[in-house]
Amino acid sequence: MKISPNHIAISSAVGAVLLIVGLVIGAGAGYVYSSSTVKGGATATSTSTTTVTTTGGATTVTTGGSTVTTTVTSTAGGAGPVTYTIGTVLPTTGNYASYGVSFQNSVNLAVKQMNANLTAAGSNIQFAVVSADDAGTASGALSALQSEFQAKGIQAEIGPLTSGEVQGVVQFATQNHIVILPGAATATSLVGISPYVFRPGQPGDQLEGTSIAKSIIQTGGKNVVFLYRDDTSESGTFNIAKGILTAAGLQVQGIALPANQPDYSAQVQTAGTDVSAYLSGGGTTSNTVVALLDGGTEAQNVFQHAATDPNLGKVRWYGIESLADPTLLKSSVGGFMSQVSLTISAPSTLNSPQFAYFNSTYTKAYGTSPLPYSNYFYDNTWIAMLSVLAAGSYDGSKIIQVLPTVVDHFFGSSSTGIWLVNHDQSIGFYDILKCTSVSGANTYVKIGSYNGQTNILTLS
Repeated sequence: MKISPNHIAISSAVGAVLLIVGLVIGAGAGYVYSSSTVKGGATATSTSTTTVTTTGGATTVTTGGSTVTTTVTSTAGGAGPVTYTIGTVLPTTGNYASYGVSFQNSVNLAVKQMNANLTAAGSNIQFAVVSADDAGTASGALSALQSEFQAKGIQAEIGPLTSGEVQGVVQFATQNHIVILPGAATATSLVGISPYVFRPGQPGDQLEGTSIAKSIIQTGGKNVVFLYRDDTSESGTFNIAKGILTAAGLQVQGIALPANQPDYSAQVQTAGTDVSAYLSGGGTTSNTVVALLDGGTEAQNVFQHAATDPNLGKVRWYGIESLADPTLLKSSVGGFMSQVSLTISAPSTLNSPQFAYFNSTYTKAYGTSPLPYSNYFYDNTWIAMLSVLAAGSYDGSKIIQVLPTVVDHFFGSSSTGIWLVNHDQSIGFYDILKCTSVSGANTYVKIGSYNGQTNILTLS
């Protein structure tokens, strides 16, 4: 009976060894692994022997010898059950609460499916989840991770959500060898930030900022007013887009939106003034545009105020992937989003069997469709669990040794292959989506695509 799809394909000998080790470790099998490095043209082989003995769920490790040889043994009567706990730090309150809940559900679903597979295979290993709300702040993320580490000894963490939250936990995670797998933290400032931070999910802001800028240029924009969330991710996206736009001869204004504020009327009023100045200075409603780099309740507040401005509803708007939010589309601001032809750049989700499986099983489990980008958190959970099994140890310093091989041979519900460069996804494809009203419902339609490898944006 098929319990879940094959989430990983191993096409190299090293990858095959790692996956086999992960799958048989519960049965007390052994394997041999030799690690080599090249120094001055000569090959040097590492020298250590590791014996792992499991007794009633406890593991003892001894090291020494000439090659890396791992032997798993169990006591008479078989090894006791082993449970590895995956942690999550996500905002289930605050600006991105709806996303946090959907992402948490995705993690839980992946763990449930893995456990069903392990049980069917007769393994004594199971995975559990411990979760904590960080309310969308860096300090909240740190407090949540510290709590999980102290209570459960967490070594693999899915999240946090935003780049600012990741920056809040990175020092503690590195010091305590906790592997961090955020699904949507895309800031360029996180590149190479720690050997324990991996971003195999959503592509980085350098691709998104480029996609947005090219969309504005190719649809005739000449004067641009940005409203961007004042955090490490959206500030970075703004700077990337601004550089491309100004180099192409466009005029650009930037207005920062302080994070986690209840009202943005002052910033929206400034945007309205800037748009009015462009229009009175020779600009037109077709070449003067606004770009919003924010989401959740903050974006909703911006749209509410913009809808009452005499000029902001006359020009076209652009934005980021988090505006592909069904909650926004169905809210009181959905009509405004359609009115201004809100055009966003969002990572492509191809119609693969993996995505269809995730979407259908999520919907069946929770009675609603997953929010956009939930699939990245689902995939990252599978990657974490497969890496733990391949490492044969719930030790972050060992998990990071096998995780890159697992990731580079993983094809999940994002429907895009993964190749890590500096621990980050290097493959990026984006859909260009325009908000419009279809049969009385506000929705997005695809009007183009962006290929991050060729740096070409094509509009239909």
